[in-house]
Amino acid sequence: KKRKRLDGGGKKFTYVELDSRLFAWYRQKRTDSGSTTIPASDIRKERVTFRQLERRGRQLSEELNHPCPSSKWFGRFLARHRLSFQRPKRQQKIPLDDVHQKATSFYTFLRRASRWAPKRGAMGGLYST
Repeated sequence: KKRKRLDGGGKKFTYVELDSRLFAWYRQKRTDSGSTTIPASDIRKERVTFRQLERRGRQLSEELNHPCPSSKWFGRFLARHRLSFQRPKRQQKIPLDDVHQKATSFYTFLRRASRWAPKRGAMGGLYST
């Protein structure tokens, strides 16, 4: 039987304000500036690197008079908030209408092409007529 972890368990945050500000900066860099709600389609293609994240974290820690956190802290920050540096995937490459049209034309081509082939027997041999 698995035991459930208690809420509030684990080590407490050392840099709570830095964590929240850095998360807000990351969201602002990766999302459209005009939207209040952030659907997946509004995510910008702007890239954020680990070095940029560390640099911004150092700037924020100086503003807040915190000691600068380690690189490992920034890695755990990403894992804690389930963030990724990958560019967001495009939702759909081509519209569904085009997909349907291309698929039906391919199937009709296959039907016509099957009539062009010579007739074959059960074991793959050609019929002799």
